[in-house]
Amino acid sequence: MQTVDKAMKLLGYFSVAEPEIGLSELARLASFDKAATRRFLVALANHGLIEQDGDTRKYRLGPAFLRLARIREATRPLASMMQRSLDDLTRVTGETAHGSMLSGEHLSIVGVAEPQRPTRVSVDPSQSLPLHATASGLACLAFLDEETAQQILAGTSLRKHTDYTCVSKRELKALVAETRERGYSIAVRTFDDDVISIAAPIFDATGIAIGAISAATVASRYSKESERRIAGSVLKAATGVSEATGGTIHPAVAAAIDRHRA
Repeated sequence: MQTVDKAMKLLGYFSVAEPEIGLSELARLASFDKAATRRFLVALANHGLIEQDGDTRKYRLGPAFLRLARIREATRPLASMMQRSLDDLTRVTGETAHGSMLSGEHLSIVGVAEPQRPTRVSVDPSQSLPLHATASGLACLAFLDEETAQQILAGTSLRKHTDYTCVSKRELKALVAETRERGYSIAVRTFDDDVISIAAPIFDATGIAIGAISAATVASRYSKESERRIAGSVLKAATGVSEATGGTIHPAVAAAIDRHRA
C-alpha cells in the first residue's frame, strides 16, 4: 500500500500549469530518491497512467486517464450534472463557482464556472484544494463521519497559505464544529489573500460528505448581505447535486436551507 501511495503522490504534481515534469524535479517534489521515482514512473507507464516525451524525456499524464474518466462519467455522470449547477450558481450570484470531490486529504476540482465581469476569482481546475484552508474543505470535514474526519485531521499538514490560514489543529476543530452547526462554511482570505469563499457539502446516500460546491468572491465585494445571498444559492446548488445523485441531506444543512428560505 505504501508503494501505491507513493506512486499516486507523483501523479498529484501534474497540473495545467505544469503538465510535464522531469525525473529529477519529480524526485525533489516528492522527496524520493531518483531510483525509486524512476521505478514508480515505470510502473505507472506500464498501465498507461504516465508517458514520457521522446524528445524532452519529461513525463506527463498518460491516456489511461481518458478511458477511466469516460467510464466514470458514463456510469455516474456527476461532472456534467455538477457543471449545470455551477453555471446556474454563477449566473445567480455573479461570482466564480466551483465543485470538487474528496480525494484523500485533498479535494479535486470537478467543474468551474466564472462570471463575465472584469474583477472575478480565477480557479485552476487542475489544482488540488487543501481541506484546512478552503471553504470546500471545511464543508467536507464538518460532514464526514467522525472516524474518517479524525484520520484525515491526524494526517493533514496544516500548511500556511496566507496570514489567515488556520495552522492549529485545535482551532481547525473549532472551525469544523462551527461549520457543522451553521450548515455551510466560510473561508475568509485563508487560501488567497483577496478571496472569500462560501461552500456547502455534497452528500452520498448515507449522508456523508463526498465533495462540495463553493462560490468565491473578491474580498472587496463581500458583505453580510452578500454572504446571506450567496450562502442561500450555494446551499441550493449543493443540495440539488446531492439529491440528483441519490444523496441524503444532513439535518444541519436542511435547517440552513430552511433559514435562508425564511
